[in-house]
Amino acid sequence: MDTRALREFIRLGRFHFLLSGFIPFTAGALLAFLLGARFTPAQFVIGYAAMAAAHLSVHYSNDYFDADADRFVETTAISGGSGVLAANPNLKPAAFWAAVALMAVSVLIGYFFVTAYAYPVFFLVFGIAGNLLGWFYTAPPLAFAYHKLGEVTNMITFGLLMPGAGYFVAAGTLDAAFFAFAIPLCLYGLVFITSVEIPDMEGDIAGGKRTLIVRKGRIFGFGLIALAATLATAALTFFALTGFFAPVDFWPVALFSCIPLGIALWGFSHRCAERAPALRYATANIMGYFIFQGLVVLYFILAAVTG
Repeated sequence: MDTRALREFIRLGRFHFLLSGFIPFTAGALLAFLLGARFTPAQFVIGYAAMAAAHLSVHYSNDYFDADADRFVETTAISGGSGVLAANPNLKPAAFWAAVALMAVSVLIGYFFVTAYAYPVFFLVFGIAGNLLGWFYTAPPLAFAYHKLGEVTNMITFGLLMPGAGYFVAAGTLDAAFFAFAIPLCLYGLVFITSVEIPDMEGDIAGGKRTLIVRKGRIFGFGLIALAATLATAALTFFALTGFFAPVDFWPVALFSCIPLGIALWGFSHRCAERAPALRYATANIMGYFIFQGLVVLYFILAAVTG
């Protein structure tokens, strides 16, 4: 593989998007810590390494199995894949084997983690499930993104698997507190994937994807985003009012949620069916999603340091 091909292969991995998994993983671990769990930095790093390998595997496998459909999609900052395989079809075998190798690395790291820290084998099962969910997001015969299940898969990934892995690494279990926290995170996962699908509608139609936006249209998508963001803020406000996560004060988290909520309502008020203006509001939703999650992590860190 020459230097140019190597650069394209690395770009295919979209390493910067690992942040979308690292932030919820970290939030889950920090919440467990604030609720009384104790874990070492080494546990955190090794646990995340297993999930990072799985996440990176998804980037390679999705572009591989989406290669034909992505020919019809215009790549944007938030959607459309990397666009690498459309221009470099010779890299398809490398993408496939990279995805397989990274899945194997993820499982091996998970096995090492379970063995080294005497954690329940369920952690390894959790990691394997995450790998399979990512693989079959686009891989046949299941191909969730092509069979009306792409949104559910993303909600599980970013609402349960990533934060759940972080929580599990810290606490050694998944309890009622985590599953309560997962409710708004799953809703934000829906905000995320719906926003990603909005600019790709025409390309996904041509490529045979049966996404929610393909079936219902962009106007519906903006309404769903606003509803999901509203329900997420309502859930976080409920947690703050009831002190569900005591001793952790959830009022700042509820306040932070007003950012993606405000952006979602702004997008809904300007909802449109045309791609160019819709892209602006979809991109803003993604920005709001990351700002919210980043602020939550910073707040949890501050609470851990000062608590």
